[in-house]
Amino acid sequence: MILKSCLVLSLLTPLQPVGNQKVVPAPPNIISIDTDFPKKGAWVQIPKGTKKITFKLKAESTETVLLWLMPTGTQTWHQRKLLGYDIKEDDKDNLFTFTWNIDRLSILDHLHIQALGEGIANDTINLIME
Repeated sequence: MILKSCLVLSLLTPLQPVGNQKVVPAPPNIISIDTDFPKKGAWVQIPKGTKKITFKLKAESTETVLLWLMPTGTQTWHQRKLLGYDIKEDDKDNLFTFTWNIDRLSILDHLHIQALGEGIANDTINLIME
């Protein structure tokens, strides 16, 4: 009878976490990347003479977003240039925005995005000025 009672109680009692268990936060996740200009194929088309472009990102479990400009080609990571970053303002903030003041006459580059939190998420978009 005692064994039956213990079994019934264990089935009816919700499991409680052990006191020393840690809750592991979710890793960063880049949900979307938008710009002021349309995408044609795999490339964001920036009109010649454009002086500014705004990047809008939605990312979960992210504290900071870094935006790197990299030349096209292979093995160009070491040639990257940090364009800027955006930092989460509060716990509900999952929108990140950065406006790049373009200081070049032409663009044929990758924009590499890193979402930093409990880990790193990466994404890349292609930029071309025509």
